Amino acid sequence: MDYKEMSPEFVDCPLCDEKIYCGECVENSDTSEGTINEGHLPEKYKEKANWRDICKNCKWHNY
Repeated sequence: MDYKEMSPEFVDCPLCDEKIYCGECVENSDTSEGTINEGHLPEKYKEKANWRDICKNCKWHNY
């Protein structure tokens, strides 16, 4: 696996079922952990009832 595969600019997000910018992924991860207030997270990432668990179990969590 090369660097671009390990650190892509866009990743598949299971919260919204689309590719998102890696910076958004980091913000989502931090929010799911409680580091960032969830009020700052766009609603499209919180539509699924168990969004925190989905995020924490994603392969990109802690990206």
